[in-house]
Amino acid sequence: MEWSLSQKLTIGFAAIVGLGGVMGYMKTGSKMSLTAGGVSAAALYFVFTQLPVHPVLASSIGLEGFSLLHGSNCFVVTFDFKAVSTVLLGVMGSRFKKSGKIFPAGVVSLTSLIMAGGYVHGIIRTLTH
Repeated sequence: MEWSLSQKLTIGFAAIVGLGGVMGYMKTGSKMSLTAGGVSAAALYFVFTQLPVHPVLASSIGLEGFSLLHGSNCFVVTFDFKAVSTVLLGVMGSRFKKSGKIFPAGVVSLTSLIMAGGYVHGIIRTLTH
């Protein structure tokens, strides 16, 4: 199966975030960078796998986390990724502003901004069709 543009961008975003975490660990020994990069990349990989089958759900996770109620069973699922792209935009944008360093802070914050817009667009497009 061929990947959609959204999937290609999401897997690229996951790779950038994961690479940033590894670089932060290698450069400064920061286990927090490694963990945050790994968890964010894993969440984005999940978004990548769900985009073809559950686009609103996947975009919601990529953008802000979600809660889902399903039918009369009251099946409740809550993911607390807390805005993968939005949180990364805030954290890395702040770091870029302080440091002025293009990578990883500048690249991740710009990519996060683009992806947040893409996830919003995906949700709106899916809900209006």
